[in-house]
Amino acid sequence: MNSVDEGLAQTNATPIATATLTKAAPVPLLSSIAASMTELMYLLRIQYAEVRETWMWVIGLASIFPFTTLLFMKFFLENPSPEVVMRIVSGNIIFPIIIMGINGLGNHIAWSKQQGQFTFYASLPISKINFLLAFMIRGFLMSLPSVIIMSIVGQVVFHIQIHLTFGLLPMVLLSVAAPAGFGILIGFLSKNPDLTSMITNLLMVFLNFLTPVMIDINQLPKALQIISYLFPTTYAADGLRQMLQGTWTTSVTLDMIVLMLFTLLSFWIVVKKMDWRLEK
Repeated sequence: MNSVDEGLAQTNATPIATATLTKAAPVPLLSSIAASMTELMYLLRIQYAEVRETWMWVIGLASIFPFTTLLFMKFFLENPSPEVVMRIVSGNIIFPIIIMGINGLGNHIAWSKQQGQFTFYASLPISKINFLLAFMIRGFLMSLPSVIIMSIVGQVVFHIQIHLTFGLLPMVLLSVAAPAGFGILIGFLSKNPDLTSMITNLLMVFLNFLTPVMIDINQLPKALQIISYLFPTTYAADGLRQMLQGTWTTSVTLDMIVLMLFTLLSFWIVVKKMDWRLEK
């Protein structure tokens, strides 16, 4: 074969090789996704093993506080307007999300970090994203039963009609994910479990009674109105209230976008700041 024929052969082979590489490229990507999903499933099994014997007690305790608050409002208020009733019901649906997402996850992560449990995770070939996702899914699954319970109790106690739509599912998902990300952030950045406990307990009271979770934002002083916009529960309560009334407005879309941004921001901060070690 002369040099001309060799050049033509190489030229013809080049597109074939390029096409072969192009077709083979997705394989490593699919393998990476499959490995990441397998990794996440193992981490979720660890989370399940931690709560499988106590989950009923945890859900029950997370439901008692909003349940008693709901009954207190029923006995205390005389002939409340439908709008006030919907705020009370939607606010008490947010209540267990705050308890499980912010308090529960924050304290659990702080204690795990203090006891050196993250040293075990640090020895495993896992990504921080999957590690955080496992905690967030745990918070979602632990909060969801209480959310359903309070939705049913709210209808029975106040005799209101809650509209169930497909748009309610992503709204509930984001309403749980954003506070859970906030709780994870507190747990990782706090210096010790005692400080975490004080912060989360203070936030629980503050968020439920001094932000627009169960009351209209215009009823709050101007300073509290401004501060309220710094917490994801403000947007979760507003979005859930409107969705339970069967309305999807521009405000609901904005609430969902803000909740998504809260979730992504908390993930980004924790990934950047998270230290597997016990203490620095």
